[in-house]
Amino acid sequence: MTEGGPTAIVCDDAPGFRALMTAMLSDAGLYVVGEAATWEETERLAPGVDAILADLWMPEFDLEALARVRAVAPDATLAVVTALSLTDAAARIASVEVDLLLGKTSPPAQIAAAVAERALGGASAAV
Repeated sequence: MTEGGPTAIVCDDAPGFRALMTAMLSDAGLYVVGEAATWEETERLAPGVDAILADLWMPEFDLEALARVRAVAPDATLAVVTALSLTDAAARIASVEVDLLLGKTSPPAQIAAAVAERALGGASAAV
């Protein structure tokens, strides 16, 4: 995606996953303006973006940090990816408004498509 389109950040402590999802989100129509490896970096980059794709454990689970990310970017599509079962993850994050909860075992293109669709104004999806 060229600069000027809907913006996104990719947040994961695994550099390979960040790079892969940056490419996939770009292919799906989002302009990735930053990457983060920690919750602190995510909070710093989140204000003003249209979409946030964040790993639930980065490198550990931090519900308060997830809530702070939501607070600094209340209008962004907040998509959380996890290697946990989606049922377990949903129970852990129930107190935070998350737009998408996605399994890390889903194909990366499918994760990116769900995030892009939601960020571009489409319906939510579960993968």
